[in-house]
Amino acid sequence: MGETKNMTKHAVSILILVLLSVTLLSAEEPYRGISLQQARDLALQQNPEYQSAGAALNAARWSKTNAISSMLPSLSFSGTMLYMDPATTVNTGGNPIELNNDQRTMSLNLSQPLFVGGKLYQAYKIAENSHELSKLSLSAQALSLISEVESKYYAVLQLQDAYEIALSEQQQALNNLELAELKQQNGLIARADYLRFQANKNNKDLALLQGETALKLALKDFNNYLAATEPLMPMKLNLNAGDVEMFTELDAKAIDDFTQRALNLANQSNISLRSVNKSLELSERAYKIAKGSFLPTLMLTGSRQYKENGLDRYDFEASNQIMLNLSIPLLPQVGNYAAARKAYFDAEKQRYEAESAIAGIKLGIEAAAINLISSARQVESAQLSLQITQDMYDQLLERFRLNMLSGMELLDAELMLSASRLANNNAFYNFFKARLALLTAIGTDDYSVLNTLLQR
Repeated sequence: MGETKNMTKHAVSILILVLLSVTLLSAEEPYRGISLQQARDLALQQNPEYQSAGAALNAARWSKTNAISSMLPSLSFSGTMLYMDPATTVNTGGNPIELNNDQRTMSLNLSQPLFVGGKLYQAYKIAENSHELSKLSLSAQALSLISEVESKYYAVLQLQDAYEIALSEQQQALNNLELAELKQQNGLIARADYLRFQANKNNKDLALLQGETALKLALKDFNNYLAATEPLMPMKLNLNAGDVEMFTELDAKAIDDFTQRALNLANQSNISLRSVNKSLELSERAYKIAKGSFLPTLMLTGSRQYKENGLDRYDFEASNQIMLNLSIPLLPQVGNYAAARKAYFDAEKQRYEAESAIAGIKLGIEAAAINLISSARQVESAQLSLQITQDMYDQLLERFRLNMLSGMELLDAELMLSASRLANNNAFYNFFKARLALLTAIGTDDYSVLNTLLQR
């Protein structure tokens, strides 16, 4: 009767294991695999923030065109029809002549600003800088979007591997529980030891359920971020040994060179650095516009007018007029001076903030470079630790089978093996994330850049 009960318990445990395994697999069944590059492209196509940045770039492009037009000559046509009742009467040689009630006048007016204190040129340069900033903003949005997509991509894969580890450990715990039960029936271990194996099996069941829930949430977050119209599942990634070794083999001098090359490249391509410099230039040009308020303005205008003589309809007489207008500001100048000083100190404030921002950005790049090297070494260390722990566990399990080891010692070894597996999984994906963080800090999404930085 007791043997039948034990067989029933084992059958129930196996059924639970099968159900837990099938639950996620059935959920994954409708998912379509998507590569990392495909996920990037899909995000750029559908993300509303990226599309908004593209619209802002188009607006800045037309604003620049508008600023150019303000420096070009303007030509306008005007026409007037005047009706008078009663009609105008003029005396010529003692004979009054009544003019037409209606008279028409037309004119062409040309205006060309010659000098307006440099304001038009500075306004154009500001529009040009704003256009460049919009380009940088679009690039930054794309880079941020790609970085976020990759982070969520890695998060799903990391949790998927963690789930598979939990599934494997649950099977391992079930096998050990069956072995412990057999030993207990033969009087080789105490019931307390058997209950420890039972508790360990229950903990593995709970860990599997938690891993499944976390994976489902990460998958949902990934699909929501992509605004996917069908369920998508990231494809597995492979990490070649050479990808890690090229960083772990660096000595102190090579690490310094690698970090310096990353900084040099970032000076050219880091979007934040370029944006800071453009913002600084904008504040300096705003100060130049404020100083232009003290300078004179010079305008050239010309017109050609066509006017009826009042007697013959549609018989126009032409006249020309050219005017050069010079305007010099005299009083009041207090407001102009105050505006200029305000613009000056705004530019100074921007300069100090830029210095602080640039220092912070460069420090972040150095930290990202060092973190990548550190994460590569963690991968190497975690793989070695897992191999040692796995070999040790296999030996202890064999000793437990031969009644040369207590159940508590085997469970302690199993706990160490579980920690090593998770540490190895975390180190694997931390390396991917560290590579991504460095490339994002440099201002690129091209992984071949890393090979360039490692050239000696």
